[in-house]
Amino acid sequence: MKFRSRTAVLLILLYGILALAWNHRLAQKEDDGQAGRRLERQEHIALYLAKTPEGNVTPALMGLVSLPDEQLQALSEWVDLPPLTQIRQLTVQEGRVAALGPEWGEFLLDTWLAHDRPADLIEVHLMIAAAGDRLSDEARRAALEYLAHVAMRRGDTADAVTILGRANELPGATWETLQQLATACRSAQNTAPALRAITLWLNRHESQSGHPALEEARDLELALMMEAGRTPEALSLQLSQLTGYAPYPERTLDRACLAARKAHQGSSMLPVLERHLETFPEHALSLEKLSHQVPVNADYLRWLTWHAAISDDEQPGPAAFASYRRLAAARVSQALPRLCALASNEAMKKELQEALSQGLDRAEMQLTALQLAQHDPVAQKVLSDRLRAEPKNRDLHFAATLAAAAAQHSGSTGILWQEFLRRFPGDQAARRRLVQAYIHEQQPGMALRTYAEFPAGELTAEDRQHRELLKQL
Repeated sequence: MKFRSRTAVLLILLYGILALAWNHRLAQKEDDGQAGRRLERQEHIALYLAKTPEGNVTPALMGLVSLPDEQLQALSEWVDLPPLTQIRQLTVQEGRVAALGPEWGEFLLDTWLAHDRPADLIEVHLMIAAAGDRLSDEARRAALEYLAHVAMRRGDTADAVTILGRANELPGATWETLQQLATACRSAQNTAPALRAITLWLNRHESQSGHPALEEARDLELALMMEAGRTPEALSLQLSQLTGYAPYPERTLDRACLAARKAHQGSSMLPVLERHLETFPEHALSLEKLSHQVPVNADYLRWLTWHAAISDDEQPGPAAFASYRRLAAARVSQALPRLCALASNEAMKKELQEALSQGLDRAEMQLTALQLAQHDPVAQKVLSDRLRAEPKNRDLHFAATLAAAAAQHSGSTGILWQEFLRRFPGDQAARRRLVQAYIHEQQPGMALRTYAEFPAGELTAEDRQHRELLKQL
């Protein structure tokens, strides 16, 4: 229905144009038979042109009215030809339609594609690619992209790869054309054509350092190389871009680290990362000064984390421990578990104790340190020593009891809160925790007894509601 409506509108437009032409020719006393044949041909061609994309349809119809009779006859005959013959005459075969010029050639090519008639897409794409100056680079590229879209719609991913590979060889190829090729190659599980096209694209644009897609193209190149199992080669390529003096481009470092981890050759990145880290002022600070540095450069922490993780994977020991130690000093809580795992001698254990002790004093690290104290001997000792040294530090004792209760898989957590309340008898937050522990252990009587110990003025509405529910059990 949509097509019929559009066709009707176009025919009305054509008839309006033809009416003007008819009046003009009557004024010139043109032969009625010749004028009738001309009108029939124009109507015949207009029906075919009804599928021309909207941006081109009006110029095409305007051009149709002014075509000389010989060219109008040639175009009318072309409309009735088989699809492959039509495209051949438009692109590579000499003939009267080719003489209409590039503008008409592009009108007709767009319309031919819109008709979507069955044809061998590979043969068609070869003719369009070979059209030379009959079609602009832009028109050829757009046509090839459309053919590839048709191939993908039909499930012919190999044909789509072939067609888009040719499109990317054209001078008018864009970054979007290359992305379409990469998508098709992944669908066809054949990344080689996309990698060749990316190499060509990068060679064309390498000197344009500000090109918005340049880094994205390098990311895609790396991803496709790794998908193709060429990870060592991808790593060598990334490392070749990290020669010279630091600092290095962050995105290049990202790609190199990713390739190094994937290739299990992280040690090749360690010298690069060390040179890059040395460019940050934080790297020259002692652990003590680093622990008081606020804020710490986020990029410094990111590359220090990479250095620690790669060292941990490739050569766990002093190098990895040293990096995690600096991360802990910079208040990165995830460093503490690795320090516990890597501390293999007395010197390391002493540093670990310092890091854990500092962690207990820092809000962003305290939970991790308390969780480690539930199973790691060094962390347990650090926490025990601190709790003994600070018997009136309510917040620390409360947080430690919460962590112990969360880690308790058997036995009563109520005992933990009873011990806390013996030290801090007036702490109603702890008393409510004790109530919850009794409820969890299905001891409603003990929970009610605990509620009875609350001063009357400190019971909240929620407390009273819970108490009434417990009385009904």
